[in-house]
Amino acid sequence: MGPFVPRFTRQARALHWSLAAPVLLLLLTGLTNFAPELKAVRAGDVRLFAWLHVVLGFATLAAARAVYLPLLLQRALRDDLRELMDVRRRDYLWLQHIGLRATGAPSRPPSVGKFNAGQKLNTLATMLLLAVLLATGAVLGINYFTKRIFDVGLVETLFTWHTALSLLAVPLILGHLYLALLHPSTRESLRGVTRGAVRRDWAERHHDAWAPDAPAPAAGAPPPERTPPGSRKDSPKRPH
Repeated sequence: MGPFVPRFTRQARALHWSLAAPVLLLLLTGLTNFAPELKAVRAGDVRLFAWLHVVLGFATLAAARAVYLPLLLQRALRDDLRELMDVRRRDYLWLQHIGLRATGAPSRPPSVGKFNAGQKLNTLATMLLLAVLLATGAVLGINYFTKRIFDVGLVETLFTWHTALSLLAVPLILGHLYLALLHPSTRESLRGVTRGAVRRDWAERHHDAWAPDAPAPAAGAPPPERTPPGSRKDSPKRPH
């Protein structure tokens, strides 16, 4: 068996990044509402970042039909989504383990499939937040161009909800970025959504119920990385 195992198909990675990029841009342009200097930046007769936010929102909605839905027809993607929505006893045990570890109590992590309970909850929360933000954003975007369609009271209420949910998404995204980019025991997961494969030893430690069933790596899989002298390897199996 090779040192790497395939984790995500090209289509799954395309879906991830085609969603991640506009969501990050929407969040950044939307947060300019809290920075008066940026909010006031104008390009001709329009506030630049507000206009960009609205246009990006409508582009993301258009991509849902043109890009996201066709990708979701792929069998591997449907299998991943089915796994993400499949709640099992080991998911409850994983959450219990995290709670015990947070209090300093000794606990042994349970067996984990392709996705742990934290990843499943993150996916569910992200999907719900994104759906509501796009729905409320569509109304606010139409109101940006014309005030003749929606009642002022409705727009003000939706704006409040849209803003609150946007702020709720901030720690969710920051936590996701921290685990993918900085946390030493979970950084390997980034390779899965950039190159499609992860180290077999990492998969066996973090997703032991899935790794033995993972197919052999395809030709052209990323080569193993050399460990610099004196550097630390992954710690024993740890949840992420």
